[in-house]
Amino acid sequence: MKLLQRYLLEQFIPVFLVALLFFVLMLELGDLFANLWKYLSNGVSLTGILRIMYLYVPKCVSFSMPMSILFASSYTMGNLYARNELTAIFASGFSLYALVVPLLAAGLFLSFGMFFFEDRVVIHSMQEKNALNRLLLKQEVSLSNTNIVVLSESGTVIYTADYYLDNEKKLFSFLAVTRNGDGEILSVIQAPVAAWNGTQWVPDSPVVYSFAENGVVLLNRSADTEFLSEPPETFRRNTTSVDELSSVDAKRFINSMRKAGLPYSEQLSNYYRRFSFPLTIFIVLFFSISLGGRFRKNIMLMSLLLSLSIAVLYYVLQMVTMLFAKWEYISPLAGAWFPVILFIFVSSLIFRHART
Repeated sequence: MKLLQRYLLEQFIPVFLVALLFFVLMLELGDLFANLWKYLSNGVSLTGILRIMYLYVPKCVSFSMPMSILFASSYTMGNLYARNELTAIFASGFSLYALVVPLLAAGLFLSFGMFFFEDRVVIHSMQEKNALNRLLLKQEVSLSNTNIVVLSESGTVIYTADYYLDNEKKLFSFLAVTRNGDGEILSVIQAPVAAWNGTQWVPDSPVVYSFAENGVVLLNRSADTEFLSEPPETFRRNTTSVDELSSVDAKRFINSMRKAGLPYSEQLSNYYRRFSFPLTIFIVLFFSISLGGRFRKNIMLMSLLLSLSIAVLYYVLQMVTMLFAKWEYISPLAGAWFPVILFIFVSSLIFRHART
């Protein structure tokens, strides 16, 4: 690494650390004041509040990293332009591209590191924070569910129910349809209530309709329930989020939702976003390096405004595409990756026309 490249990093790192601390503090205070009335009304101790804030720190670091990188790099480049240092560097024949290579390499390294930081640290800390938050605020999570449709046994058994009562493990207005591999209906089991006996669902006063090959419908009052073995966990209200699962567990969870015929587009979008979000760090470096030299006065204020503006545009676009993916207007992959690809393309164009 050349002397000028080391000089750029020496200017960048202190500003980045101060910016990171500032944004983490802002997020911590925002979360504290948003929930302060809940803590006071439930008599949460100061130790409990501090514990929640401590567990929230990794998530704050994850949120603050792109903003801090963007601010620090735009401020550093702006200062170098304002002090005419870059003019001297360029006049000596040292190009902007050669100067910022270590900075871009650091951004790429941080992007990959951020993925593992999210997967190994942030997820576990958020699990603990949410669990502690529910405990201290005395929040009970109901797992009962309504309007249930579940596919089981590779789609050959279909369960429907109006309501699932979790504490009694009962399905109300129960209906089970069995099909063959070609999708033809073999039988329909209807009952006002079905209860879980530990191994299978037992309908109460069932009415069974079976279909013969000649089209005759047979009615029976007893049901063979050995195939009704889908566990009660499948019928519970989904309170699990992929944001609280590791990448391996999240993939398994989404596959189980897909097999059960449950809507999974939102969860799959969040899963893909876990891989795309760390690249935000690398993207913002392009913007800050190419736009940092546009300001010669009020560099700190203008750098902060630039950072906030780009961050707002990026996060709003990501929020919109994630909503489209949730509503299935676009694919989950496009919902997670479209903002990243668009901003990489735009930032590359701006970087090509940066002042040198």
